[in-house]
Amino acid sequence: MKNNQYSLADIEAAVSAGALDREAYIALAQYLTNHAPEALETEKFTLFRGMNDIFLALGITVLSIGWFILWGLYSNDAVFWIAPLVAIAGFVVLAEYVAGKLKATLPSIVIMVSLCATLMIYAVMLYMRIVGTSAEFFNLDDVWSFGSTSVNTALLVAIIGFAFQVGFFLRYRLPVSFALIAFGIVGVLWSLLLTAFGQSLNQYLDYMITLTGLLLLALGVVVDTKDPKRVNGWAECAFWLYVIGAPMTIHSVAALFDAAALVMIPVIIIAMLFSLFLDRRSPIISGLIYVGYLANSGFNQAAIDPSITVALVCFVVGGLVMAFGFGWQKARHIVLSPFEDQNWRRYLPPS
Repeated sequence: MKNNQYSLADIEAAVSAGALDREAYIALAQYLTNHAPEALETEKFTLFRGMNDIFLALGITVLSIGWFILWGLYSNDAVFWIAPLVAIAGFVVLAEYVAGKLKATLPSIVIMVSLCATLMIYAVMLYMRIVGTSAEFFNLDDVWSFGSTSVNTALLVAIIGFAFQVGFFLRYRLPVSFALIAFGIVGVLWSLLLTAFGQSLNQYLDYMITLTGLLLLALGVVVDTKDPKRVNGWAECAFWLYVIGAPMTIHSVAALFDAAALVMIPVIIIAMLFSLFLDRRSPIISGLIYVGYLANSGFNQAAIDPSITVALVCFVVGGLVMAFGFGWQKARHIVLSPFEDQNWRRYLPPS
């Protein structure tokens, strides 16, 4: 069945093709603009377009699980080495059709994850053969054990993953790949540091996660400000940068300071203002998790029955989510109205 929903860009293409008069197009565009209802949703989320995308993603997920189970049953023989190449070819064919032709985001993400995992595991196997340890493993469990104890393997996996995401994004323009490219750059740098200085750097892991999250958020802001009206695909790339960067930043800060109220309350307030200024909900969602945590701590200190505490926390968090859901645009207008005359205001979405 053909899609019968048309945008102004589609109608303008009809004008260029001679199917519609230019004056009629201008009058139609003006009419639609004047009578268009106010947008209630300004943060587009196109993870799936309908049940068919979910259906495809479910099928590909089940097939991928079956593939990894089957691969794990093989030992160090010819099939163990050849089967992954067949699987990689199959995933590439699927990617060409699903990501390249159908442009289905959710199934494409499943294919991306499965293909990337297969490539990285196979790269570790090849590395083990090159360094002369391939005789010591017989299945994927042995490969995993080797990979988890080798710093050089971590660097190899980071480089393979980064290169894969670059290629996948350039080929299919999948927005989540753009965010993973940024994440991969930091992963490669962290792996290089581990290779140079050893496992002693693990004590700084929370700091590294915080820095990574802040870098992803900063990149998201840069991308977002290039397109404040969110009319091109880069806005969705920024969306995924926030989705990955916000929880990394907030959760790692909580881990560093044991989710202390004196730290988390300012962090939550900053996350809320950040979300409202940029019209992005991901940071505020991550912050609301710790609103629940702090509320739970407060109710426990008040010696309230644990069962009642759970209910009260649900009421607090649920009420805040609903309040932001119903009053999001109003809250943005209140926060941003004092800055309407500022030059930097044009880089933010309209309120």
